[in-house]
Amino acid sequence: MPRVSFGDLAGAVADLGVLVPLVAALVLVNGLDPGPVLVMAGVLSLAAGSWFGVPFPVQPLKAMTALAVAQQLAPEVIHAAGLLIGVVLVVLRVTGLADRVAAAFTTPVIRALQLAVGVLLLVAAVELVVSPPALFTGAVAGAVAPDGLAFSVPPVAVWGSAFVLLVVPQLPLTYGNAVVGTSSLVREEFPAAYRVTPGAVALSCGVGNVASALLGGMPMCHGSSGFTAHVRLGARTPAMNLVLGGAFVVLGLVFPDRVLSLFALLPVWGLAALLAYAGLRHALLVLDQTGWQLVVAGVAATAGIVTGNLVWTTLLALGVHWLPRLRPSPAGSA
Repeated sequence: MPRVSFGDLAGAVADLGVLVPLVAALVLVNGLDPGPVLVMAGVLSLAAGSWFGVPFPVQPLKAMTALAVAQQLAPEVIHAAGLLIGVVLVVLRVTGLADRVAAAFTTPVIRALQLAVGVLLLVAAVELVVSPPALFTGAVAGAVAPDGLAFSVPPVAVWGSAFVLLVVPQLPLTYGNAVVGTSSLVREEFPAAYRVTPGAVALSCGVGNVASALLGGMPMCHGSSGFTAHVRLGARTPAMNLVLGGAFVVLGLVFPDRVLSLFALLPVWGLAALLAYAGLRHALLVLDQTGWQLVVAGVAATAGIVTGNLVWTTLLALGVHWLPRLRPSPAGSA
């Protein structure tokens, strides 16, 4: 059992500003069962930390969650989306395409995504304080009636809408930020973490989402902003995952009917501060870029921030970086 340091304890709570409001929204608006949601998040956190050997993030899929909440989609649609994106990621790893696709996401492209995500986290922190979710205003019932973990395949009838409404907008962000971005950041911070590759992260995220979808959990990823939050608040070992994942599993198994009331005890200002700090540190990663690369990252990030859709950041950054390199050489040139 790894030794739990103060830094690992502090790092364990660093990303709650993202997780708590999103989980609460999925439970209150979409009707997901808080028990399986937390248990599966905890299991993935424990497994990822153990396998990769470093503090490893587990977050809700942010774009997918926001779209699901905005459209008040039913749980079976959300579970179908989690299953589908999980299968896509597993297929990418098994076929060997994961690392090939990752090669397209160069550092300037990754930094554009991280800048956009960081700024959006800062915006979310302000909104969390200015307009707190019902969870923090006393307008939520103290208990819910959970059903618990149960194996269930989402009905095939909802797969098409789940793919179009949720998977398509989420997949570029997941691959660029959560797969390639996270593996890149981890190797920068922990050069000896040889197991952390885009293919391995894609497989972990894929298997985690398939299992979560079949057992009633939420769609999840290994978000690079989560890694920034954990590490910058002191996490240095997978003991962080032991603390965080273990807490989620206990809450989901023992207190599923009290999850929301326990979340409501957390100070909204504290969650917002954690969220803002993580967002700022994540956005500042772009400062290792200079000249034209910094301009491209800034413009691409702005496109995603203004539209609220990071697909545009991904496409613009990839296009500006790669299209000039794909043009054929002038006739007769060496």
